[in-house]
Amino acid sequence: MRKPGLYNFLFIVLTLTLCTALPAVESVDTSPANTNAGITVQPECIAQSAFGKDCEKLLVKELDKAEKEVLVAIYSITRKNIAAALLRAKKRHVAVTVKYDKGSYDWKGMRDTIGWLKKRGVPCIPVTLTGKYAKMHHKFAVIDRKRVITGSYNYTTSASTVNYENLLLIESPVIAKNYI
Repeated sequence: MRKPGLYNFLFIVLTLTLCTALPAVESVDTSPANTNAGITVQPECIAQSAFGKDCEKLLVKELDKAEKEVLVAIYSITRKNIAAALLRAKKRHVAVTVKYDKGSYDWKGMRDTIGWLKKRGVPCIPVTLTGKYAKMHHKFAVIDRKRVITGSYNYTTSASTVNYENLLLIESPVIAKNYI
C-alpha cells in the first residue's frame, strides 16, 4: 500500500529543488492568450504544501494574513469559510478581487457564494475564455503580490470534505508577478 506521507515528502523535495537549484530565467510572455508562456524560476523562494483537509486551513490562514491585496482566480467557490475569509480581508481594507469562470456560475452553490460576496462589496468578475480554451480552470490566489497559493484545490465543500486535494504556497514576488 502506498503511503501518502512519502508522496508529500517527495512533492516537497521536488518543490524546494525547483525553488533553489535552478538559475533565474525571465519569463518570455505570461499573457493568458499566449500558449507558449515562458517559465519563471526564482532561486530563492519559500514553499509549503498542504494536502486533504489541510488545504482549507492553509488557504484561510494566508487570507487572514493579507495586508494589502488578495487576487483570486478560481473555477469554483462554494466554501463559506473561504468566502468569509475573503470578506474579513475586505473589512481590514485589503483590496480583494475574485475572478471566476462564467460557466461555473450556473451551479446554485456558486451563484449563492458569488452573490453573497458581491452583496458585501467584494468585486467578483466572470471570465469567459475564447479560442481553444474551454474554461478558466485556475485555482490560485495571490496575496500582497508576494505569496501565491495554487494547486488542485477548488474552493468548494467537495474539495474540503470529499476529495484528496493539494495546495502549494509559494513565497516569491517574482512568481507572484507572473500569476498577477
